[in-house]
Amino acid sequence: MSRRRFLESGLAVTLLPGLEAALGRFATGAPAQPLTRFSPVTPSTADEVVLPEGFRHEVVIRWGDPFTADGRTWGYNNDWVGLLPLGSPEDALLGVNHEYISLAIEGDAPLYRESFQALRGRADTIADWKRDVGLSVLRVRRDERTGAWGPVLGDRLNRRVDAVTPFVVDGPAAAVLGERAEGTFNNCSGQATPWGTFLSCEENFQDHVPEAVDTKGRSPRGGDFDLPGGHYGWVVEVDPHDPASTPRKHTALGRCRHENVAIRAEPGRPVAAYMGDDRTGGHVWKFVSDELYRPGDRESCRRLLRSGALYAARFEDGGGGEWRRLDLATELHPNPDPRDLKPALPPFARTLGDVYEGLGAALADAYQAANCIGATPAGRPEDLEVHPGDGSVFIAFTAVSGRPGLFENVYGEIWRLEEEGRDASAKRFRWTRFAGGGPADASRAGRVFAQPDNMLFDPEGNLWVCTDMSSSRLNQRADYLPFANNGLFLIPTRGESAGRARQLASIPCEAESCGPALTPDGGTLFLSIQHPGERFGIRKQAGAEPRGSNWPEGGLRTPPRPSLIAIRRS
Repeated sequence: MSRRRFLESGLAVTLLPGLEAALGRFATGAPAQPLTRFSPVTPSTADEVVLPEGFRHEVVIRWGDPFTADGRTWGYNNDWVGLLPLGSPEDALLGVNHEYISLAIEGDAPLYRESFQALRGRADTIADWKRDVGLSVLRVRRDERTGAWGPVLGDRLNRRVDAVTPFVVDGPAAAVLGERAEGTFNNCSGQATPWGTFLSCEENFQDHVPEAVDTKGRSPRGGDFDLPGGHYGWVVEVDPHDPASTPRKHTALGRCRHENVAIRAEPGRPVAAYMGDDRTGGHVWKFVSDELYRPGDRESCRRLLRSGALYAARFEDGGGGEWRRLDLATELHPNPDPRDLKPALPPFARTLGDVYEGLGAALADAYQAANCIGATPAGRPEDLEVHPGDGSVFIAFTAVSGRPGLFENVYGEIWRLEEEGRDASAKRFRWTRFAGGGPADASRAGRVFAQPDNMLFDPEGNLWVCTDMSSSRLNQRADYLPFANNGLFLIPTRGESAGRARQLASIPCEAESCGPALTPDGGTLFLSIQHPGERFGIRKQAGAEPRGSNWPEGGLRTPPRPSLIAIRRS
């Protein structure tokens, strides 16, 4: 096992031209008192959002609230939040994922069903599940008098994209899957692109449709959603400025349990998209576009993710690594562990083209194809984000890999990956452990979080980190009691405090913090509060905290509701 030390020095900040353009929305200037200046909160088990003195939050919108012109309601389990300005610092579009329905699995309460019955007065159906997943587009505006952000209800841009919305399929796998698909679901993280669209990632699609495809790229129809499995597990793109537009599934980026996608765009160069496959033994991915990024050229920007090269990372013990291309000519180097699933390899097969009938078939089976070429099975790679200064990539590994070697911190870690020559198209990289999860003590300064998940860079290069301790551990296991509820943390990436986490927010019981997104002036942070009460359901007895939840309304027997909040200074 490698014993690489954690990063101690600060990061160099040299603004890349393309990233400068992508960060143009922050040009309005930082607030007089930025959100980064605060006294950390103490971990809490309270069924509320706990913030430092001088901070406040508002609930922007809750599950079940109508917000579109035709009366569609906010979906369940809001997750990633993306923000695009709308011409002024007080007006913006949000893209928000709705990941999944909280059902009674692995000891959890039947939270969705109990809450649905309480709020709607009837039992839920699979048709309700399909309407409550996917993603939402929401226009928000700041009140000039109070400074609070709120929804612009009924706005023409407000939109729901769900499990029955028609999609276009593009890229190499369209020849196998067909050029049309129905719906999206299990949408986890995503990206607001420099060209003004939202990307959303289909993660644990196997909960509702078959996951397996054969080496010709064919997949069966089935699962409780009764849909062809090969149509799900992709990165999708939505145009939030045109509510009548048809979203796209980009098969060139591969099919896996996509946690997220992070874009690095520099004018005149290919776009790079970094991704994580959120599973034990999942892979870290990079897509490099065939076309070059031309800011302002709408048509060419919309083609960027339709063709290119997909790579999977091979991490080396010494801190180096290589990107292995998912290509039919790539030589086979199968991972030996039987847990690293692979298709049956024909006798005397030497390349990926000897296994799969075509590139589209390999992309539709990207996880197993990557195991065929020796990509590293990692510790649940979740969010990846590109540093706005130097273009390095930060990766949240939420857990261990289950294989001996590099990923053995049970509390998760954040790594920093630097491309060779700072070139997003490079085939080699270096990696460093940046921050490790674990309880705080004298020997682990800065280790005050566990299970890092969604992340965000602010304009100063600070890293905001949401945590996702599972409901089976959260306030249940003795080794997780020091962390209390999940929360939101700030980790500087340069200076004396680089790698040391401070907690800005503790969130309600049995919830996960997701998102986050900053307003154009950096003065308000949007945060998703997902699945409050997921383990023990609706709290019905006083003094039962931290078991169950009644957030955000409060009051015993009140169903908890996933909601989007906005955090700002008082």
